[in-house]
Amino acid sequence: MKIFFASQSFYPNIGGVSTYLLNLAKGLMQRGNEVVEVHLRTPNELTEDIVKGIKVHRIPKTPLRDDLLKGYSNFKERIYKECHGEGEFFKKEPLITYGYDEYHQINLALGKQIEELLEENPTEIVHIHDFQLLLIYRNIPRGIPVILTWHIPFIDTISKHLKQFLIKHMKEFDKVIFSCEDYAKSAVKAGLPSDKVEIIHPIANTNLFKPKKYGNELKKLYNLPEDYKIILCVQRIDPKSGHMQLVKAMPKIIDSCPNVKLMFVGGESLTSKISQERQRYENEVHELIKSLNLQEHIIFTGTIEYEKLPMYYNSADIVALTSKNEGFGLAVTEGMACAKPIIGTNVSGIALQVHNGINGFLIDVGDFEKTAEKILELLKDEKLRERMGKESLRIVKSKFEMSKGIDKHYRLYRNLIKAKTDWCLEKIRLDDVSAIITDFDRTITDKPGIIDEKILKELDSLNKPLILVTGRAIKYVKRLYRKFPIWDCIIAENGSYVYFPSSELIWSFTSDKFEEAKRILKKSKFPANFGKAIISVSKVLETKLREVLEGIVNYIGFRTNVDEVMVLPRGIDKGVSLKLALDYLGIEPKKTIIIGDGENDIDLFTNPGFKVAVANADERLKLFADEVTEKPSTQGVLEVIEKLRM
Repeated sequence: MKIFFASQSFYPNIGGVSTYLLNLAKGLMQRGNEVVEVHLRTPNELTEDIVKGIKVHRIPKTPLRDDLLKGYSNFKERIYKECHGEGEFFKKEPLITYGYDEYHQINLALGKQIEELLEENPTEIVHIHDFQLLLIYRNIPRGIPVILTWHIPFIDTISKHLKQFLIKHMKEFDKVIFSCEDYAKSAVKAGLPSDKVEIIHPIANTNLFKPKKYGNELKKLYNLPEDYKIILCVQRIDPKSGHMQLVKAMPKIIDSCPNVKLMFVGGESLTSKISQERQRYENEVHELIKSLNLQEHIIFTGTIEYEKLPMYYNSADIVALTSKNEGFGLAVTEGMACAKPIIGTNVSGIALQVHNGINGFLIDVGDFEKTAEKILELLKDEKLRERMGKESLRIVKSKFEMSKGIDKHYRLYRNLIKAKTDWCLEKIRLDDVSAIITDFDRTITDKPGIIDEKILKELDSLNKPLILVTGRAIKYVKRLYRKFPIWDCIIAENGSYVYFPSSELIWSFTSDKFEEAKRILKKSKFPANFGKAIISVSKVLETKLREVLEGIVNYIGFRTNVDEVMVLPRGIDKGVSLKLALDYLGIEPKKTIIIGDGENDIDLFTNPGFKVAVANADERLKLFADEVTEKPSTQGVLEVIEKLRM
């Protein structure tokens, strides 16, 4: 099996997701699979590399611009904070929030390059990791199963607008993996179909993290006396982290047990330096330490090589993770695998691992006095530390062993691949089809505008709702319907007009900026064809077109098809309008059959349902299709009809 991973960062960048991916990749490779990792590139990294035997592509080839990275960072940080319960940042639609355009651009750029890589290196499954790359599924060919692992919390208090945004895109994946049941339930409650949910705990390398005696190597490294005790927290400084809670607990701990050091292990993420919020929090942590005169009792190690981390865990007396919220908390798993007692906050991922009073203690978020009390209880009782450490190891072996997590991922991959393989027209019953959706030119016509009445009669005879989606002008579409009144809905002008013939209802999606574009082009006598809410221009003039519209290009949309460029209101395309129309008509999207041929039908194919590309279709569209017909145009559509009747 060949598997593509996509993530914001990867090993040797240290973080929960990076190490999880490294361990998952290595485990899958040991089972005879090939893994390819794709992630965002930092300025000093190679574009292609082999890391621990894993083929790695870092993109883009040129480093991201600072302004682009800054906007992207702002948007994803808002998602991150709100999902961790740190406030409401999306009182308005996410797509009008500062940083969305940059977030979208990075997702689009990464998605396009992944698409190119997939053309060169066909794969059986794509696994996308976390919210930073939520949108790149759009560029994955539809015949390939696509999985999302949601690594951060998904809580009930997320604002309405953000929930709608996240769930809208989560629905496009074949499966969404959550680290624990609480977050899965919240996502289902917010609208994610339960059949798309999978719960798999993150993978800790229990082959690397295990009980081992290191003598006093760590204490020698940091010039600590042998009788000193170490409280270890492996977590980068972050507003959702528990650094403050541990720091505030230290004065009481030192009063009773002065020979103790609190050690923070953690470096920076890809965008940490850009995040003003993270820098502000880091400053607050250091100011608090200074105000409490704790400089001599707290060590910040910075980034530590992954392979050296077992020495830190095994040399510690207590492992602590007092996060305000946590997707799972791999640092807890790693500490437990090294047979250490755990001090953790009573939040989903941590509470799943720490059994209060058995292998550690669970503390309420922010309760630094109770934190100090329970740490002291452990520091003063060596036998209690040993007993709880043994329980930690037992729990890891029974629930969180590395091989168990890898097996779960492998089974999920195989099942999804099998389901996709079985997904074919021969196995779809006509009774289960909710609607037939077709493009017009070169799909139900052999030549543009030349209609074959036979194909229309055959489509009508299926007795299913019919939807026509075309780039043609609304006035042409109305004339067409008067002659052939078979459609329940016609989407015209590449999505900017939606026409419901039975009620004569028309939805128009024009905009002020689009109307301005029309005025500019007409005034300059630019060679273009004008519809109500679409402008079409020869593809050879695209560069000149963008120059003429330079001042508003960011406020309008562009689509290409065959030899023309279409200018549209921003955010409008065939796929968007189809979704709205299906909802209005009460038609179940995933039970539709969608047939197309053009590059602009890629947007159409982002909808759920069974996608068919006719034989003459654009080669890129075929990548997104569930099936490609043997014959072109109308003969290809007849081929679909015949299979549905079998």
